[in-house]
Amino acid sequence: MVIIYHSNTGFTRQYAEMLAKAEKLKAYSADEAPAGLEELVFFMGPLMAGHITGLDKAVKKYKVKGVCGVGMSPASQQVMDLLAKSNYTAGGALFYLQGGWAPEKVGWVKRRMVGVATKSIREGLQSKGSRRSPEEDQQLNFLIHGGSYVAYENLKPVQEWMKTL
Repeated sequence: MVIIYHSNTGFTRQYAEMLAKAEKLKAYSADEAPAGLEELVFFMGPLMAGHITGLDKAVKKYKVKGVCGVGMSPASQQVMDLLAKSNYTAGGALFYLQGGWAPEKVGWVKRRMVGVATKSIREGLQSKGSRRSPEEDQQLNFLIHGGSYVAYENLKPVQEWMKTL
């Protein structure tokens, strides 16, 4: 198995490289993956409006056995349901990892889209003022300034699945 990933701001790349090192696999960016690859593929990509970027091309081009979306939100059943509904995985396993938000690494349009999508959350947290919990302060800071939740421990479900192959 090899890992092929698409990454916009680096969070997916970080996870792909961590996973490749831990499982002794090769990892290629989608642009660098060799043509005619016959090995099974674990595809990783960032989320954009619930869709895993690059997945459609990967499913057409490779033998995709597993898929992982990387996004801003904490992992939840709601996120997994959205991923399953919005992405064709060719019958492969589906995973989600919380990555991060790097507003300085994206263009104006994407910053604006994220701003619109998170506006009500930010306003709700800001309206709490001093009544915010430390976790809510952290979430608000993340939404405004960005940050990373990339952590090796988050890869455990993917690694457990890989052991079953």
